[in-house]
Amino acid sequence: MPALQPRDYQENARDQIIAKIDDGIRKVICYLPTGMGKTLIAIITIQQLVENQYIEPEDKVLFLVGDRKLKHQLHDMASSAGLGNYGNLFILPEGQDYPAYLVRQHAAMSRFIFATPVLFTNAVIARSAATQKLDKSILQQIKVVIIDEVLDVLAQSYGKKRTKEETLSYIKKMFNVDDYDAFLQDMARRYEIQPQQVEVLLEKEFSPRYYRMNAMFEPVLTLLRILDPNAGVITVGLTASVTQQAKREILIERLGGGETVAEIVPTGEDYENYRPSITLKKIRVIDDEISKLDALIQDLKSSALATIRKAYKDATNNPDLPSDRILLFVTEFLAKKDLRDRIVARLKQRGMAQGDIDETMKRYTTTSSAYLLLTVGRQKLLEDTILSFHKFVKGVKNSFLTGTDAFKQIDALITARMDVLQKDKSMLSEKDKKLIYWANRLATTEGKKILVMARFVNMVEHIHQILNDPANGGVPAVLVHGKMSGEQQHEQIMRFKTSDDIKVLVASERLIEKGTDLPEADIAFYYGSTISLERYEQSLGRIRSTVLHEKTAYTISYNLTVEAEKSAKRDAAFIELLERGSKKGLIVSMSEGAE
Repeated sequence: MPALQPRDYQENARDQIIAKIDDGIRKVICYLPTGMGKTLIAIITIQQLVENQYIEPEDKVLFLVGDRKLKHQLHDMASSAGLGNYGNLFILPEGQDYPAYLVRQHAAMSRFIFATPVLFTNAVIARSAATQKLDKSILQQIKVVIIDEVLDVLAQSYGKKRTKEETLSYIKKMFNVDDYDAFLQDMARRYEIQPQQVEVLLEKEFSPRYYRMNAMFEPVLTLLRILDPNAGVITVGLTASVTQQAKREILIERLGGGETVAEIVPTGEDYENYRPSITLKKIRVIDDEISKLDALIQDLKSSALATIRKAYKDATNNPDLPSDRILLFVTEFLAKKDLRDRIVARLKQRGMAQGDIDETMKRYTTTSSAYLLLTVGRQKLLEDTILSFHKFVKGVKNSFLTGTDAFKQIDALITARMDVLQKDKSMLSEKDKKLIYWANRLATTEGKKILVMARFVNMVEHIHQILNDPANGGVPAVLVHGKMSGEQQHEQIMRFKTSDDIKVLVASERLIEKGTDLPEADIAFYYGSTISLERYEQSLGRIRSTVLHEKTAYTISYNLTVEAEKSAKRDAAFIELLERGSKKGLIVSMSEGAE
């Protein structure tokens, strides 16, 4: 297989990294939009470091990626790029498939090691020498560490939020605006949503963004001497998260500060031609019963919220429960005894009788549990199978829910729907039918290759099954999700990438969204919506579009439901973020949706 040929901007990035290292800087972070080949930049940088004798024959290079399957993908790319000409490549295996002594021997003979941070840590730190997969002496041989998506690996949110004033100031700085109200009005007009919706979305996205070093990863950094300012280990971090300023700040501070860490952005004549470019389209699914069920769930959540706000006031003496903290408070109330004890103590201070206290706490607990159940139920309704939602409803025992007319209506509606589906024997939702239609049209008729992303593992399996079913047209599809081993995930992805017969890859969102390059995919489908702008950017980059080869991402959502509203707000804010934020990132446009 011929070696991969780097593009002009990739060689420019390599040259910038080498120049920083020549200047004595040992920690360099490379920023590049998702899908533009950060991995190849790392590989050709390693080749140059070997040729410049920064890496001696006895030195080793460690590639760290945050996902099990990606270590296989990274290994394959390194092999294709010719890195094997400089020494053996070794993938650190998972589980107990290989004896520890054999893994130690292979690692000792290899110059390039590919692993996840957790797998590498566990391989070095073991209960006994017999089970230790890597000798600790190998740590002293590692001269270069490549960390893929370095910001996500190293930075960990710890819940502390900016105040509203701090968040407002941060957003104005991020988007380079002076008149915030005019900015909100402009976004609302352009994308046909309410200014209040824009404001809520932006505040939710940019307020909980204080970070610290990821506690899970810090032991690895210590072992590898990356945090030691006097150590000679070279660290090259790769990331697409140009706009994640808070993560950048904590990372640079923890790695030693601005004088010891260099940040580079590639340039080159061909840069603009290869920037990722995506058109966003919506597919609205009309289903009056689903819309009705969603509205009933919303009514129940609103009803429960009144009681939850009272519990919050009793716990904090603050009558205003922020909308983005409702789920957090509910979870903490149910999980933390000290929080419940605090409420009990305050109720006693008010002179409430013990019987009334018991009744109040029971009501708070039942209502909080109901709110969580409704949150899960809505996810199952909109992004899972009809059967899953039916089982959920039939399994609810919560007295707050079962005693309401709204929940009884939900039960009656879904029972009637299941009766119809069981007689039909197809068990297909209207959203399923819409996906099947478009998969057949695009894959079978037009020969396109498609990536379908869903939230839940069982939904991935369901979509995979219905697409392959000859009764639905029989579109050849493979699947990949987090319950598979790294080897299985890699094998399924490679089947999609290399086989002309396989037209669809069905994947769980979180598994596929970072680091998995799928230039073979012509089109992406989201089976539902996700609200995180950062995750959205990462996942859109998976299909490796360019300005010269623009691709399309469809979001399939039920009309007149929360997910339709969320996807509209997400797309509007996302485009605005890219337009006003980094000018070097993803190029996104919106188009009329498909029917």
